[in-house]
Amino acid sequence: MIQKLTALGLIALLMSFTSPKSVKEDYCPSNAPTLYSMEEALAAPAKAEKLDISMQKLKAIPPTIGNLENLVCLDIAFNLIGTLPPEITKLKKLQYLNMAGTRYMAKVPVELLKQLPSLKVLNISDHPEWPAARFEEVKKALPNVKVITAE
Repeated sequence: MIQKLTALGLIALLMSFTSPKSVKEDYCPSNAPTLYSMEEALAAPAKAEKLDISMQKLKAIPPTIGNLENLVCLDIAFNLIGTLPPEITKLKKLQYLNMAGTRYMAKVPVELLKQLPSLKVLNISDHPEWPAARFEEVKKALPNVKVITAE
């Protein structure tokens, strides 16, 4: 008997095929500790390589993010931010950026992201309010970046 797939069941099934976690592991240094607050990262900015400030109800990413010039992985998913600060362009080593579920963001700031020469993966999944054309614009604007649009 085939069971009816619920929305959560479908998401779990899709995640088993293309899990962003495995993509993240490919680009984030496993030997570097993950930091979970800006304060912690700014205490030793030269050592900050992985910063996970997801799900913290942040309304803005502070301009001091630019001080974390050795950052390789940044997870800002599921926050209340509307845009990224211009200082994000100082993160020249950033390879992985997770912006999933940043629903207050009307669009992806591709002009800023184009200035990140090391960016390899951008997760912009969980934005059901965005039309498909918006995802295609991002992919076209960032041709050398793996853009994750659905899980």
